[in-house]
Amino acid sequence: MGHSGSRHKPEARILLLGLDGAGKSTLLYKLKYNEDFHTVSTVGFNVEMIESAW
Repeated sequence: MGHSGSRHKPEARILLLGLDGAGKSTLLYKLKYNEDFHTVSTVGFNVEMIESAW
């Protein structure tokens, strides 16, 4: 239980899954930077921390 005046920012973890070339990395960087990016095929995986004012 927290103090009545404390504010806790809710946390969410999101997993993006999809076929090759589906735009997962493009969506990730659009959410993080709010800009359009041209990405090359990702080998492996991406992990990013995104903070929001929501």
